Amino acid sequence: MALRIALGLPTHTPKVYAPFTPEQVALLCRWQATSIAEHMRCPRHGKVLRKSSDLVPGDSGWSCIFRTPDYPDLICSYTVDWAYSGMLDENSVWNLEEMSVEVVEVSFDDDSDEPLNVFSDYDLLLSFHDTADLDWEEVAERSALDERRGLVITQCTILEDLLGDVILQLERPDDPETRQRDLDQWMIGRRLSHVELLLESGEPSEANSSFPREELWAAVRRRNELAHGNIMRVIGEAYPRPNGLGKTRRVEWRLVDRRTRRSRLITMAGLREDLHAAIAAYTNLLRWASNHLE
Repeated sequence: MALRIALGLPTHTPKVYAPFTPEQVALLCRWQATSIAEHMRCPRHGKVLRKSSDLVPGDSGWSCIFRTPDYPDLICSYTVDWAYSGMLDENSVWNLEEMSVEVVEVSFDDDSDEPLNVFSDYDLLLSFHDTADLDWEEVAERSALDERRGLVITQCTILEDLLGDVILQLERPDDPETRQRDLDQWMIGRRLSHVELLLESGEPSEANSSFPREELWAAVRRRNELAHGNIMRVIGEAYPRPNGLGKTRRVEWRLVDRRTRRSRLITMAGLREDLHAAIAAYTNLLRWASNHLE
């Protein structure tokens, strides 16, 4: 019974009708202030407005004090003259307050609606010399590709944490916390190589042979390619259309390795496949660990 009260309106308890005492009004105010409770809300405004539609308790019952910016003097007339008796129980309200946790979003602190874009070195060079020659279509394409590239890199990075857990389970060090601090300095490739070394030296052949190394190495290589490469737009020469009159030209984006300068085509569909491959690699590693590690 207490659990049902904590998770929502205590509809299994009888209704208590106004007038309410000051003590009861105080309890109802505390009920509405908790984040976990099912609040009393005005049906005319609904859950879309959330806190703006919360009813306010008083000695004569609940009332809606919602106002619109266009008509600040016009108050909603919706009222309710009862409350569930469970909402007037001090212990139930206290339990709700103990269970309620305030969520403060710290990272999402940018209220600006200004669009953010990724610019090439050539774009920034021109702007530095006060030469306005930005191709905004190119800028938009670059931003979209970089956003999806970042998703793939982030998804691959979580493999580092799981590989670190696998190393700890295989090694079983006497001081796991110190060993974890050491592993925190390792990149994903070193972690994966170390896991393979541990499997070859100590684990049963079944665990070694079923280890999803190909998928993991493919995810690691793709992550490194995306993280250490520059993307650039390449516009090919115009050539006659295979069907019909006129000419056409191929516009493509290529990922250029900073070290080798080799380039390869990069596409949104390909990045989607990369993301799904990274998820599959993580899932298969997790499945392997659950089957072979205690």
